[in-house]
Amino acid sequence: MKERQPSRTALGAAGYRAAHQVLEGGKVFTDPLARAILGREADAIIAGLSADPTQRPIRIFMAARSRFAEDCLGTAVSRGVRQAVVLGAGFDTFSLRNPYSGLGLRVFEVDHPSTQAWKLKRLAEAGLAVPASLTFAAVDFESQGLSPGLLAAGFKPDRPAFFTWLGVVPYLEHEAIAATLGYIASVPGSATEYFLSLFLSSRSP
Repeated sequence: MKERQPSRTALGAAGYRAAHQVLEGGKVFTDPLARAILGREADAIIAGLSADPTQRPIRIFMAARSRFAEDCLGTAVSRGVRQAVVLGAGFDTFSLRNPYSGLGLRVFEVDHPSTQAWKLKRLAEAGLAVPASLTFAAVDFESQGLSPGLLAAGFKPDRPAFFTWLGVVPYLEHEAIAATLGYIASVPGSATEYFLSLFLSSRSP
């Protein structure tokens, strides 16, 4: 992570999601904003990820894990969960597409301050408004605990929440992972959905 620059993995994941919309028509995972959030670089990023046919399995995997996480979130919402936390959100667009906002689902995007700043810039350039149901929580997983950032953003730790953590775990030290797991485990009714999402994350490229 470079200061004032977005995470390369965040850009890569967004590129794969966008490429899936173009090359497979979003058959596994539909994300109409995946390309828009990449801005003027979208075509170049998609072309770069599409040039090598051996990249297709990775592209499908990235689409499948996003689909799985969002399907699990839908199940959690049906059980009454009204807080969703996207850890290492990168350029994920669920918060912009949130189909459960009318039911009161609040989304908290947690990521490195530099990546969040870049994302906000991209949203403004693409004319994509930040919905009232979305709150950004800037957190550096390696140097900060998850709790202060979420609490400052208005997260309610005494209420159930759905946690998604995709594509971040492999890049963190054990201590940071353990601290994040410990916090998630302290939130009532959240562990099951978290571990389902982490299962996919741990197998990311």
